[in-house]
Amino acid sequence: MKTSSISRQKRNAAIATAVLLVFALAFVGFPLLWMAISSFKPGVELFVVPPSILPRSWSLEWYRQAFATDAVVRYFLNSLKIASIVMLIDMLVGTLTAYSLVRFQYSGRKALMMGILASYCVPPIMLLLPLYKIMATMGLTGSHVGVIVGHLTITLPFSVWLLIPFFKKLPREIDEAALIDGASEWQVFTRIDFPLVVSGVISTGIMAFIMSWNEFLLSSVLVNKEAMKTLTVGISNYISSTHIDWGIIMALGTITTIPVILLFAAVQRYFVEGMTAGAVKG
Repeated sequence: MKTSSISRQKRNAAIATAVLLVFALAFVGFPLLWMAISSFKPGVELFVVPPSILPRSWSLEWYRQAFATDAVVRYFLNSLKIASIVMLIDMLVGTLTAYSLVRFQYSGRKALMMGILASYCVPPIMLLLPLYKIMATMGLTGSHVGVIVGHLTITLPFSVWLLIPFFKKLPREIDEAALIDGASEWQVFTRIDFPLVVSGVISTGIMAFIMSWNEFLLSSVLVNKEAMKTLTVGISNYISSTHIDWGIIMALGTITTIPVILLFAAVQRYFVEGMTAGAVKG
């Protein structure tokens, strides 16, 4: 009887978990699905009452209008370049910084960790004015370099703080044994520790890419040339005080999500392993 009761409780818990997951998936996924489907609706169907989920006649007119000029392609390539560079810098600098904070003892280490945490907690809008003044002084406004630096101020503290638990869970005895055998600190890092946390580094890089890809505020301020705008900033061109091109916005919004979906699909295994490993306290 007791075994039957425990089995029933586990089954009920599994059912409740499944229901919650389905609800969460529907809550998050339905707006994205609605956006994608709406991008294929002709203009007369976008605001019909009551609304229909599927279009009565599928149309590509919004995509044709969006790609009538090469502006959208430039926006897309600009975002791809900036987000990719930010991701690579975050993976490189974030990994080395997190490793040094965990494995080495030096003066100011704790202050540096608190500074990184404080930087991570500061809302990006609070950095807007000082960051713009710094970029203007350095002559980096209106360039992608300025945007990359701006994105790094947001993503790098997050990446370092996310990577610290991955290195903390590695036993120090492995490093000590390698050092006794004659390995250098760099060899210990590159040949032993880094391969063990590569899934965490990749998952951190994915998060940095997504944060940079979706960023709007700093990109809109640090770049004012039309040819250098990112995709998120370029979408705002279709919003004015008198008119909003909802169809084109839906089409561009759908296009914006495609690289993220493809990135997740390509490295899904590493992302899941990294997030799972980072959640375990060593």
